[in-house]
Amino acid sequence: MKKGNNKRYRFSGTFEKYGFKYTDRYRTHAAGTVLLIDIKDEDGIVVTDHLWFNLTKGFRSLGILSPGDVVSFNGRVKPYQKGYLGHRFGKTQSCTTDYKIDRPTKVTLERTNDKATREKFSTKNWTLCNQIYEMYKEDYQKRGIPKPYV
Repeated sequence: MKKGNNKRYRFSGTFEKYGFKYTDRYRTHAAGTVLLIDIKDEDGIVVTDHLWFNLTKGFRSLGILSPGDVVSFNGRVKPYQKGYLGHRFGKTQSCTTDYKIDRPTKVTLERTNDKATREKFSTKNWTLCNQIYEMYKEDYQKRGIPKPYV
């Protein structure tokens, strides 16, 4: 991936699935996420095998994507610390610098496998996260992950 700076680049990626993450340590507030695989730069060169993004307004505006749909977006390449930073007995700190694509904008649908009208996500965060949970309910239950908002 290109080294971090404030310049914006155009990328594309293949939609894999949605998810959610908790945004607080008490696991009371969740936010939607989207997984893209085979992220390519403007020249069509794969820069990373996958990236998780927050389900921003730009991604939500596309409607509910199907696996294999290709989306493109602009973003900045930013460094971040990857690994464990905390202090736990018996757990050693091991951090490395990795890179992510930050602040995706101008998100567009480039290619789709599904020509049908796309269903929209809810505009309320709590119903959006529950909607995602229902889409992958079997997988979440297998892994013991409860519904984010009951």
